[in-house]
Amino acid sequence: MPEQQSLTVLFSPGVSFSGAGYDDAILKAVVESMAEHPQVNHSLLRPETLDEARGMAQQWQENAGERSMLLLCGVQYEALAPSLSPGKGRVLLLDSRQTLENGVATLQLKRYGGAYLAGAMCVSFPKMWIFKALDGDRMMDTVAGGIADGYSATANQVAQVLVLSDSYKGTNMPDELFAHLYTYRSDMDIDGDTMLVPVCGASRMGAYMFSNNMYFLSMGVGEDCSIFSDILPFSLVYDLGGIVKDYIGRWLEGEPWPAHQDFGLSTGHVYIQYNPRYFERIPRYVTLFSFLLSGSCLFTQEQYMEWEARYRPIALEQEASHAY
Repeated sequence: MPEQQSLTVLFSPGVSFSGAGYDDAILKAVVESMAEHPQVNHSLLRPETLDEARGMAQQWQENAGERSMLLLCGVQYEALAPSLSPGKGRVLLLDSRQTLENGVATLQLKRYGGAYLAGAMCVSFPKMWIFKALDGDRMMDTVAGGIADGYSATANQVAQVLVLSDSYKGTNMPDELFAHLYTYRSDMDIDGDTMLVPVCGASRMGAYMFSNNMYFLSMGVGEDCSIFSDILPFSLVYDLGGIVKDYIGRWLEGEPWPAHQDFGLSTGHVYIQYNPRYFERIPRYVTLFSFLLSGSCLFTQEQYMEWEARYRPIALEQEASHAY
């Protein structure tokens, strides 16, 4: 009797699923893949510490057969991955630049180039505020930095940055962010000529609530965020879930994986997603903005698409020249 295929997913230590983060995109991809292949056994593991994760990975290694797959979710496992021996099974490490010699496959979703493009597309905004969960997280540093750099290069303005916390608590502070923006919007000089950019996990809901209630423009970051805000022209989408689903599908079909592969703007896994509902409502917003705010930054989709086409070659160069 042939061995049953078995998928084990090792999430980031201490992850808190919120519907807004890196691990959430992976979880959604895995759940969708398993719904399409109910015959596959799967285990979703959430270790509290790296030591606990190491024990889980070693246990998988002891029991893995040729139809077993282990998914290591994130750069936190870069030190663990070289010590594993996949044997006849398969191991995939996400978001690593390494090419490993022990049979563990790696991939990286390069984020800087797409972020640079999104920032550059705000060329005609006199002001930008970036809301960042914390300093020191490679993913958020890269995305926030790329958006700020693209904006600065094209608009000749400096993006203002609000850091929410000195810890990962900053990824889950939507009420605090909304209260801060509502209370200090005048001091922060936020008005209809400001682009609001949340790079802060689930805390972004505070920015979108503020955007909806006060009719200030915002950018989607990470996925299509049009469902969260009507006052949102476009989203910067990182399709990590699509990449994970493709790797799982190739494993299920018995197809080989490359030792390492990069994804990004150049491969179509990072892209700009426009919000048609926003552009359909611009005439209404013009009326509202003429009463509440200046409304000078209510650009058409055609204008944004022109900026996207203009700055995309530069963004691709930035993607190629940045490690992440």
